[in-house]
Amino acid sequence: MKLLAAALLLLCAGHLQAALVRRDAEDTAPPAAADFFTRHFQSFSDFVTKELPQKLRAEELRSQAETYLEQANRQLVPLAQELRTNFLGLFSPLLELAKREGQP
Repeated sequence: MKLLAAALLLLCAGHLQAALVRRDAEDTAPPAAADFFTRHFQSFSDFVTKELPQKLRAEELRSQAETYLEQANRQLVPLAQELRTNFLGLFSPLLELAKREGQP
């Protein structure tokens, strides 16, 4: 949460800085150093506004998927055990009958 707040603060500051740079650019040509920092800050701003939320969303989806799998596992394990018990109970007499018939 602190990371998100810091990123939002930097984004707002960058937006204000970009507006000032654009206004100054109308008056005079920007120096090379200011252009360098503007480009890098713009790339950082793009990362924070576009790529970072996508990565955070991917992590959120992964954690949700893990939660759903754990819930499904908790629900299906007892059902699988009951199915196994019923299956063995159904076929055990048939197997015993086959063993008895096979013995001399």
